[in-house]
Amino acid sequence: MASRLWIFIKALAFLVLSNSEHVVAQDVLTRSVRVDGSERQLLVYLPENFRASESLPVLLCFHGGDDSAEGMMRFTADFRPLADSERFIAVYPQGLIFEGSSYWNSEGPYDNGTDEIGFARAMIDLLVRDYAADPTRVYACGFSLGGNLMRDLACYLGDQVAAVASVAASMWEWTLEDCSTTNRTGILSIHGTEDSYNPYNGNQHSISINSLNTHWASHNGANKSPITSTVSPGVTRYLWDKGDGCHTVEHYRIQNGPHSWPSFSKEVIWEFVSRYNISGLIGCGSEVELVIDGYNPKTRQLTLNVRNLSAGNFEIRRSSTGSFQSFRPRIEINQDTVFPLTIPSVPRDTLLLQIWERP
Repeated sequence: MASRLWIFIKALAFLVLSNSEHVVAQDVLTRSVRVDGSERQLLVYLPENFRASESLPVLLCFHGGDDSAEGMMRFTADFRPLADSERFIAVYPQGLIFEGSSYWNSEGPYDNGTDEIGFARAMIDLLVRDYAADPTRVYACGFSLGGNLMRDLACYLGDQVAAVASVAASMWEWTLEDCSTTNRTGILSIHGTEDSYNPYNGNQHSISINSLNTHWASHNGANKSPITSTVSPGVTRYLWDKGDGCHTVEHYRIQNGPHSWPSFSKEVIWEFVSRYNISGLIGCGSEVELVIDGYNPKTRQLTLNVRNLSAGNFEIRRSSTGSFQSFRPRIEINQDTVFPLTIPSVPRDTLLLQIWERP
């Protein structure tokens, strides 16, 4: 019997969409969501020949302080050509006006109560609902004040945002103190050593870039020491590669670089974040493996091992020639299950076993 057992893994799938299979015109759409009684706006760019059935990833791109979604899209970080070629939805959120300037709020001594995390959640809900965006591949990037917001997203929205990237930004001291998330998130930063607005070595409000990288490398279970490489004159790449998990930290250090958005940022950001889904680096980790240790044909007792089981609740099911069915009683397993596991009285007509992820 052991030689006839096949292993099947059921992957989670999600079905979205309305019946809109038609091509949506390439355009920038102005949308809004309501958060705490306020209308919050965002610009949505659907790549050319967009079809909802593609279920594309999303990149949220947050402007700097005293800027706008329109300015970010047209002048600072125009991801539209890349969205066309790489097939993703580019989104530009608009910050509220506070004391005459647009801004992004954060917890801490200057918190004015604006819920930016709620705004991000509402945007993701809208994009999944209306454009069938892939909820497992939501990314975010930001410049300056919008870049500092990326650490808030990693800390408070790590269950929905797979990877974040910042340019000319760090992490607020109060965000570091308050961040207690267990979620891991891909982290990328691009920063100049002569940034006068967000100093490379930190100030009274922001931690240093070295502290930022050390914190997230430790949190992500990445290697303690980075791999360094010179990617162009004056630009050094640091990679804290995956360690016990499937999340990395990357940093581009621009020698004598000012407070600006370097021309290479768009390609570097997309190349980094697009390797992730909400579970980590796509394809990372060993596949779940079910191994039959023994089978007694007289007692019909089966002994098996399951290796590399991820977090979650699973069930072992059986099939003879048709659909898979539960054992009686049901055999449920998770990471706390002690293996090898013995299943008594296995029906003689069993040909296939399946590890099924329970909803």
